[in-house]
Amino acid sequence: MVRTFCKSGENEAVKGAVHAAGCLLAGVMAAYNIAAWCYRRERHLGINAVVYSLATLWEVKQTAHHLERCEVPREARTLTHVARQKAGEKTEAA
Repeated sequence: MVRTFCKSGENEAVKGAVHAAGCLLAGVMAAYNIAAWCYRRERHLGINAVVYSLATLWEVKQTAHHLERCEVPREARTLTHVARQKAGEKTEAA
């Protein structure tokens, strides 16, 4: 079960959601450490602010990576195709 879940292309939305939660948490920790560093100027707060900011960027990248791999349902692809065709007809007629 775990091996199937970890395969590329499987449950990408869930994996993306986990990384999004990590991104949110890292962002909150970065914001706290940045604010605390502005008031106290302690070395460890500055280091933490940098580390958590980098972690936030990493999690954004990972979230985007997983969400790009999510399969779009066939119905949505068809609706998008139809919408594009209608938009093309309107621009040709104008």
